[in-house]
Amino acid sequence: MTSILRATKGDRRVLEALLRFRCLSILSAVRFSGLALSSRYRISRRLHAYAERGYVRVITGPSAHVVFTPTPKLIPLLALETPPLRATDASAHALAVSSIASQLAHGDNALRLPSDEWENIRVQMEDYEAGLVCEADLRMAESRLRQSGKRDQAVAQMRHLMDTQRDDVAYRAWAGGNPYQSWPWIVMAHGAAWNTREQRIVSDVYAESDSTVIALTDHRPDLVLARPFHQSIAIEVELTRKPVNDYIATMAGYSTQQSRDAYALVVWITTSETTAHAIRRGITATGTEQFARVVMADSNGGPLWGGVDLTTRA
Repeated sequence: MTSILRATKGDRRVLEALLRFRCLSILSAVRFSGLALSSRYRISRRLHAYAERGYVRVITGPSAHVVFTPTPKLIPLLALETPPLRATDASAHALAVSSIASQLAHGDNALRLPSDEWENIRVQMEDYEAGLVCEADLRMAESRLRQSGKRDQAVAQMRHLMDTQRDDVAYRAWAGGNPYQSWPWIVMAHGAAWNTREQRIVSDVYAESDSTVIALTDHRPDLVLARPFHQSIAIEVELTRKPVNDYIATMAGYSTQQSRDAYALVVWITTSETTAHAIRRGITATGTEQFARVVMADSNGGPLWGGVDLTTRA
């Protein structure tokens, strides 16, 4: 008969991160646990125990590395509010995002920010004055907005709030709460268009005949380093190159009033110089060089889905 498994505080930190990020390597799991990196065997043994009871799925990669993914059974165990889980694959992109998030949570300067700036952020994270918001958090808040039927009303209300209380835009989304207030990280642009020739928002109407006008759609950053009392940092992990116009549209969206109030910086993390060049072209085309940065990263010579970490370099 299977013995009762009681979740410790460390277990909960790892399992909650697993639900939010959808997959973790053992190294990322250890970082999220808050324990020393020497605790890999202990954390791995605990996750395998949850796997034996059907809460976690284990995927074996090359060289006997493993990746952990959650099962729907994990949601009631933790009594968390989270979007319904489908079968979760350990995609390279999802693992890259969770790897970067775990490094930030562990206090590592994965964004390669100036040392004094990062030290301030690290202290804010230790004091729970800053935290990480991932796509699952954004989807949950967006779903609640749509279910309420008040999305447009919420956007209008928050635009008004920005005009009157600009210091109160950011929101502690990782701790739950009012979904209406997390809109800056859900809606980058609402019915706006951007003219790349004039470098300004031109209207609420998209002119399809004019190829220089790009429609801005709702966009979720891969990760947000959220700071309630400061502007946040948007993080985009780009492993596959997209057309330059896609990066122009994304950076144009980050240039809207609501996005500039929400974000102080957009950090693009990529492993390819070709992709980095395309991103830089998008940044230049939108005149956003002052608040966008491209950071190069390596997967340490192995596939991310095999449990290898993604590390940035200066």
